[in-house]
Parts: sequence; C-alpha cells; structure tokens
Amino acid sequence: MRLRWFAWTAGIAALALIALFPLRLALGLSDLKRMGFTARQVAGTIWYGRIGELHLRSQPLGTVEVALDPLPLLLGNVSMWFNRLESPDGPLEGRLVAGFTRGLINTSGRIAVGDTFAPLPIAALELDRVTIKFRRGVCDRASGRVRPIISAPIPGVTFDAGLSGTVECDGQRARVRMASPGSGQQLEFYVRESGEYRGWLSVRAGDPGVNGALGGFGFRPSPQGMTLTVAGRL
Repeated sequence: MRLRWFAWTAGIAALALIALFPLRLALGLSDLKRMGFTARQVAGTIWYGRIGELHLRSQPLGTVEVALDPLPLLLGNVSMWFNRLESPDGPLEGRLVAGFTRGLINTSGRIAVGDTFAPLPIAALELDRVTIKFRRGVCDRASGRVRPIISAPIPGVTFDAGLSGTVECDGQRARVRMASPGSGQQLEFYVRESGEYRGWLSVRAGDPGVNGALGGFGFRPSPQGMTLTVAGRL
C-alpha cells in the first residue's frame, strides 16, 4: 500500500509539475534566443501563455499567444504553436520549432520586414501555409506560398499583385522563386538555417527610360532584364 501511495503521489506531482511548468523557463532552456528571438514579456505555462513584443532580432512580430508540446521539451527541443493578437499586420498563426530541427511549420499571415531586405522595396511577406524546416543545417522540408508586399514605388514600374511563388528545398537551402503572370518581374530568395539569405529582383522593361530609372535604384543589366541583388541575415 505504501508503494502504491508513493507511486500515486509521485505521479500526481509529476503531472502537476508539467501542467504548471512556466513558459518563461521552457523558453529559457531552448535555443530560441540563439536563433535571434527576444521578448519583452513572457507569462503563463507551457500549455497556454503569452509572449509580449516578440522580436526576431530587430524586427517586431507582435504579441502572440502560444502553447508548447511538452514531449519535445524532454529532448531539449521546442515545438510551439503561436497565434498573433490584435496586430495592424493582421493574423499570423503557425508552429515554430527549435532545437535539433528548426523552422516554421504550416504558417500563414503577414510578416513586416522593415528594411531587412533593403534596398529591395519589400515591406512585408504574405505567407500561405508555409513550412521551412531545417535539420542539422540542411533543408529537410519546404512548402507553401509566399507573396511580397512591395513598398517603395519605382518610376515607370508597376509591380504585379500576382507576384508570388512556392517554397521548396534546394540542397542545404530553402528557395522561393516568385514571378508575375507575365514573367516581367521575378523575385528569387535563398535562405540557410543560420538565417543568411541572398535574393534577386529582376524587372524586364522595354522602355529605355524605365531601365534608366531602375539603374538609379541600383539595378544592373542581366539576362533577366534589370536586376537588383541583396544579401544579409534574417
């Protein structure tokens, strides 16, 4: 009877510990900070909590409600469902994984990018069920669609609202190629697990005046038309 009572008590204590495990402590044990995520406030438990003013490096992502899967925590990994609350950029929902596997799972919504991709005139990215998952530094799975929100106007160029493309793995990197229906504009990005990226925006215009304006923005002639290249780290 004593052994049964001890086992029952230990089981209840373990369940209580898991049920009340603080979200802040769980996130502190993960490598989210090393990936560049920071937050001003963290409250709640792993079952339901809230992260206030979440940032990816200098880029604000807003306040999100989250819930963690407790099983990956036993292996030092994080699998966290998130849902953004009351943001001017609208809803953003998906799953973030960190640890031996890193990336986004089935994520949809708008992410403002600020000047992350400058001088490319991109203000935000619209994600539609995007999955980008890396394992041991290699792209393991990638899917979904991405659409850029163009910000700064370029004289003589009207960016097509249909500019979008699918995400896929390309060796160690994840790649997204976005093209307008008429292929007059193309945007291509490669991203590594470290967050390093490289991208190209190409515009094909037959008007020499437009090409001259593009040259003033830093575009250079290429087989795809006039091309602007950018590289950095997310």
